[in-house]
Amino acid sequence: MTTTQHEPHKDPTALGPLEPGTPQRVAARRRVWDIAWTATCLLLALWSVLWAVGAVRGAANAWWWSGCGAVLLVLALWARRSARRNALRPVRQSGPAQEV
Repeated sequence: MTTTQHEPHKDPTALGPLEPGTPQRVAARRRVWDIAWTATCLLLALWSVLWAVGAVRGAANAWWWSGCGAVLLVLALWARRSARRNALRPVRQSGPAQEV
């Protein structure tokens, strides 16, 4: 039985190098920001819920901390929504202005 050696198989869906200015790099940056805002929103939601549970159990100043967490959560959700909406806009190409 003989074996033949082949070139390593290249994945056609693999990203190219993430050089500055490439669409892949812009998409990767936007994806990282989306993940960061999502994680921030989840942590603030958890913070608000846990302080609300503490308030129900009678912890001092717990409603105040829960309210602060809720305000921060609303602000983070607004910022995440704005970032996602801005991500849908086309990227401006820098260069000389073209006259028609």
